[in-house]
Amino acid sequence: MNGIYLDNAATTKTDEDVLNEMIPFFSEYFGNASSLHSFGKKAKVILEDSRDFIAEFFGAVSKDIVFTNSGTESNNHAIKGTAFKYLGSGKDHIISSSVEHSSVLDTLKYLENRFNFNVTYIKPDRFGRIDPAEVLNSVTDKTFLISLMHSNNETGAVTDIKSISDETDDKYIYIHSDTVQSAGKLKLDLKDLNINFANVSAHKIYGPKGIAAIYIKNKTLTDKLLHGGKQERDLRGGTENIPLIAGFKKAVEILKSNMKKDVLHYEKLNLLLTNGLKEYYSDGIKFNSDSVNCLPNIVNISFDRNKLKFDEEMLLIQLDLKGIAVSGGSACTAGTLKPSHVLREIGHDEKTALGSLRISTGRNNSVEDIIFFMNALKEIVRIK
Repeated sequence: MNGIYLDNAATTKTDEDVLNEMIPFFSEYFGNASSLHSFGKKAKVILEDSRDFIAEFFGAVSKDIVFTNSGTESNNHAIKGTAFKYLGSGKDHIISSSVEHSSVLDTLKYLENRFNFNVTYIKPDRFGRIDPAEVLNSVTDKTFLISLMHSNNETGAVTDIKSISDETDDKYIYIHSDTVQSAGKLKLDLKDLNINFANVSAHKIYGPKGIAAIYIKNKTLTDKLLHGGKQERDLRGGTENIPLIAGFKKAVEILKSNMKKDVLHYEKLNLLLTNGLKEYYSDGIKFNSDSVNCLPNIVNISFDRNKLKFDEEMLLIQLDLKGIAVSGGSACTAGTLKPSHVLREIGHDEKTALGSLRISTGRNNSVEDIIFFMNALKEIVRIK
């Protein structure tokens, strides 16, 4: 498919080497990793080799990595699994933020509505970051879980999770962080973050969709989310998807070799984009992504309707007609003309949020892509 793809925060293109790595496990090495015969043993080897490699890259140990089918499942497992362990214990308080991914917010609302858990939602700063001091001030003697994303999927803002986990280390509070967007853009050492739960999705790092991992720190108690089997250390029932796990491992192998180059590439494209937008639109454009403490591959922008002429509801469609794929927010909440909840929370009115753009670059983007995008945008969003 031709066109310029600038929506890499939603998903990345699966690397060709990853595709080639998976093929034998659909055909030649097709055994069930739980089977005791030679077919199963071969599958078991790639399962555990993949677990070892992925764990090491993200600063974990192998036994703390559990394969799941998505970041959404991983978030549900961490939050529900912990909450159900505390049912009836007298501890019923969770701290999160109002700008979390929908898989976190919807899970928390479910726990509030069905099981009467109490949740405090911390408001972000104007770039989507959460103030650690405000989180710590919200802790009570009934708090058992803090769930905060490491980097925001819409603005790219990075929150200082480690300062929160270090300060609560002696309070018997579990820390869950959605680290999906951070993988491949920041050094992600899960042991150093001092958290109990984190998650990584292969399709965010040029691997296949449908495979992810949850990090569960040693001896962290959590209820099982999927019952029906003893797979994954009896933490997740179901036959492991060996072809996709092999692809996940290959994506991490490539990332290990390329990450430094990738990040420099993202920073170069980010600088070109932000400087070009500032130069042309001046104060008619507002950046929802900060220049510091932010992922290098995400630029989120809004437009001043008093200075610029554009159609909020047609903006994404007009860019798509020019062969450019960008987003107005998270792909998990897209598909409708509703404004991003993240942009509303950082202070934008509904129309401004609706007309905002998230441009997220990837390994395969070029300087020419950014220039093409900016020239197309100038034709669609005009200076009055």
